[in-house]
Amino acid sequence: MPKKKTNRYADFSPVTQTFMNAVEKHLTDKFSKIETQWDGLLMMLADNYELFFNCRQQIKKDGLMIQNRFGNYDKHPLIKVQNDAQIQIVKLVQEFGLSPRSIAKINVENNDEDEFLKKLVQ
Repeated sequence: MPKKKTNRYADFSPVTQTFMNAVEKHLTDKFSKIETQWDGLLMMLADNYELFFNCRQQIKKDGLMIQNRFGNYDKHPLIKVQNDAQIQIVKLVQEFGLSPRSIAKINVENNDEDEFLKKLVQ
């Protein structure tokens, strides 16, 4: 009996599910399958994307400045959390070769390798 495909991102928001499904489709198109050893990294990407999105929504709701317990206005504390999540997302996206920059780098490296191999054969 074939194994039923489960949605590993069912606990996440629809926005994160859509993003992660697109990531998995890209990886499947590129590598023919999702390797088991990628599961942890994919889950970290989903967690950070969800965190980033939730922070973004809360900051939009509250504003960039919020009143502290003394009545003074301070920068929203979620801005730092959002920024940290964004940094992790960028690193993970690059790890999977999903950013335009990492794709270009891979293409350049592959072209250099192809050129090197062609020279060896001649």
